[in-house]
Amino acid sequence: MQRAHDGGAHLTRRALCALLVVAVVHASRPAFAQDAASALRDLAESPDFRVRLSAALYLGRNKPRGALAALVRALADGDPTVRVAAAAALGALGDPAAIGPLTARLSSESSASVAAQIHSAIDRLRQGTISAQPASAPRPGVLAPGVRYVVRLGTMRNPSGVRGDDLRRVLHEAAASHAQALKGSAVVDGDTALLAQAAQRHLPVITLDGSLVQLVESRIADTIQVQARVEFAVRRDQTLRGTLSGSATTSGSGASITDQDRRQLQDDAVDGAVQSALRGADQGLTVAAR
Repeated sequence: MQRAHDGGAHLTRRALCALLVVAVVHASRPAFAQDAASALRDLAESPDFRVRLSAALYLGRNKPRGALAALVRALADGDPTVRVAAAAALGALGDPAAIGPLTARLSSESSASVAAQIHSAIDRLRQGTISAQPASAPRPGVLAPGVRYVVRLGTMRNPSGVRGDDLRRVLHEAAASHAQALKGSAVVDGDTALLAQAAQRHLPVITLDGSLVQLVESRIADTIQVQARVEFAVRRDQTLRGTLSGSATTSGSGASITDQDRRQLQDDAVDGAVQSALRGADQGLTVAAR
């Protein structure tokens, strides 16, 4: 049985303790190639929950025709890990038509982890709908009117000893991607013009310095698992305001796993750990920005 490892986040401050709750991120990637037809078939018919889970994530990544209906049906799968994957994949599809079925599923969902992923998917889809509105989209190089604080991506390190600068780049790109979902924030990645605008509007600037503190690989029978743990130092004006941490586990099964498969598992684990660390961090970062 596959198990996901908890990701947690916290901010520490002498006169304040703000708890940042993050969801567990658990993804699975098969070590063998799939196509859309086999993924749709596997999700509907395979007796192996691991195959159904992998198929759901494949559909979320590749967005083939028929994925929406198939993933909605998978919300009723008998295995909660498959339902988690289906909800995550529906969020990744970006189709607001999934909001209704996801909301309906909440009334009968018995698993807290599945319900949490459904809420996350709904939030992601609603945020995507808002972002798609032309009137609300900020002009390139201009901070949106509703921005309350700026997140600046600082130094990203990889002391794990695995793939050096390559995984450091993955960490940086994942931080840039998932920080975009923080409410009320604008992400600045070396853009001095945006920082100048923030100064003119007296917006607080929060710097996130990231570190891939652990990347561990293990094998059980024909299944390989990769666990990643990341940590972000939260700073304002060079003063440490706290830390955010998260972890995620990816897994793949197959008789043989190529180097490319292994690298993808590592990339996905790092991305999931960053998502775990930053999900739900809005409130704590807003406090740290004061």
